Amino acid sequence: MCKKIKMDYTQAFQFHESTKSYGSILGLDSIRELMHELDDVWEKLEIVHVAGTNGKGSVCCFLASVLKEAGYQVGQYTSPAVFGVRDMYRLNGECILEEEYAFIMQEVADACGRMAEQGLRHPTVFEVETALAFLWFYRKKCDIILLETGMGGSMDATNLIQQPLCSIITSVSMDHMAFLGDSLTEIAEAKAGIIKEGCPVVSAVQCPQAKQVIEQKARERHAPYYTTKQIKQVSMERGKLCCLHPEFGILKLSMTGSYQAKNVSLAIEALAVLQGLGYSMQKEQICRGLEKAVWPGRFECICKHPLFYIDGAHNPAAAKQLKESLDLHFPHLRRIGIMGVMADKPYGEMLDILLPAFERIYTITPDNPRSLPAAVLAEEIQKRGGISFAEESIALACQKALKEGNDTVILAFGSLFFLNEVKQEVTGKKKGGDLL
Repeated sequence: MCKKIKMDYTQAFQFHESTKSYGSILGLDSIRELMHELDDVWEKLEIVHVAGTNGKGSVCCFLASVLKEAGYQVGQYTSPAVFGVRDMYRLNGECILEEEYAFIMQEVADACGRMAEQGLRHPTVFEVETALAFLWFYRKKCDIILLETGMGGSMDATNLIQQPLCSIITSVSMDHMAFLGDSLTEIAEAKAGIIKEGCPVVSAVQCPQAKQVIEQKARERHAPYYTTKQIKQVSMERGKLCCLHPEFGILKLSMTGSYQAKNVSLAIEALAVLQGLGYSMQKEQICRGLEKAVWPGRFECICKHPLFYIDGAHNPAAAKQLKESLDLHFPHLRRIGIMGVMADKPYGEMLDILLPAFERIYTITPDNPRSLPAAVLAEEIQKRGGISFAEESIALACQKALKEGNDTVILAFGSLFFLNEVKQEVTGKKKGGDLL
């Protein structure tokens, strides 16, 4: 028999980290076996499934805020973790408690042990994370779950579910090509894999290649298909992003990246679908929820003197959106960058987009095996005519950037994997006890 262990939070995190050794394997067989060991609790959950390249977390955040405002018990699962492993699991906007994380992780670990005894493959880290999410949301008796894919859609562990309330596909662009394909058509096919027979699908405005694939998949699956309404006006007013929606009028958003206008429009369309399925929410609740929504790490201001922002832009499409946000918010300020990227990302394309927006960029090496060395990134910037300085640490890069003066805006970007360290360095606040 499998020997059970009683985990505390640190031990639960250590088990989570140990599962990274099993790599990243797309497919549903292992997650099916794991959830079967956990009594297939996912079958009892009401789920909104969200895929796409950029904007998944923000759209889920808008939805969660509105549904909470309307009185629902809302579970939210997003990845990867940015500020701590518990950030991936939220109930009404609050992270899972350390004690709950340890308790649920022990059950997942025991299930993994039983699979090993049967000669089955040990689940990967994402499969373990997904199983923990399903089990926690079931135990908390959530009314509705916002479930974000990790990568792709069709072969993603979250695609175990068969009858979502609706499927949402945010903007599709080039990313994760090694796993999903090297064309927009192939990537869109992977994302559209979350569309299920007869279940409504809501899509952002897509490029022609992606739109054709998503619409075709919706027809094949007899899935009602909806697209977003156009946001006609975007401006800044007293630190809020102001958007003019044809039905809801002017919305004043706390999430201020210019790209949030498209994300909020997608969320509104999805909320209309949920209303049609019987979820009750008043117009005032929708507006309040959208305006209250905040999502850390997405064009987030972490210091006001000088202005210091962090943003998880890590692919060319996100880089373009980030440049639009800089031009909207800070057309006249000097801009200083802190940039760190993964070596397998198209950082050259990102630099071509963003480099003209910055006076200089301090490069760093994120603490990740896939990271591009700071010196290599700095050299790439210099080849393109930019000014760059490779720094030995994130702390040193932040210290130098903070000395640039109050006539600047500093932005850390390029990967989600180093934003936590930047935030701690700049704010001086350590996440006591939390692990990443």
